[in-house]
Amino acid sequence: MIEISADDWDKTFAINMRGVFLCYREAAKIMIEQGKGGKIIGACSTAGYSSHTMAAYYIASKWGVRGLTQATALDLAKFNIKVNAYCPGITETDMMQSINEIMTKYREKQKEKEEKVDEVTNMPAFDWLEQPKDVANLVSFLASKDSDYITGQSIMVNGGAAFS
Repeated sequence: MIEISADDWDKTFAINMRGVFLCYREAAKIMIEQGKGGKIIGACSTAGYSSHTMAAYYIASKWGVRGLTQATALDLAKFNIKVNAYCPGITETDMMQSINEIMTKYREKQKEKEEKVDEVTNMPAFDWLEQPKDVANLVSFLASKDSDYITGQSIMVNGGAAFS
């Protein structure tokens, strides 16, 4: 926490909070104008439900997305607009490789200081990592008629790595 710069904080919130807010707002304007209702789906993360070391700014922004999703869902219900978010866990992507490299460098630095570093404990229950298609399947469901009575939810897809 003490190593997080204000610039890193601002950049993370600009992407994770401001970005989602702007998307929700602009999509809502169009849907309200069309008068047919609709579905808005935001990007959250399992980090919106649980914490671990070295990520206070990221975790705070994802908890914020959950709150924004709930409040926006209440505001837009009168227009028959449903607002939900998907919360992936550790997904096998290029971004995850970058995170692994950062974590490895951090752990090496901490070992030099002879400090114990908490390992990320939110690993899936399965012996494989989540795939992008697993996230896409949830998003497809949220966009479908099968989810017409779901709003204000941030739904995790993480292979049992965390529970709400």
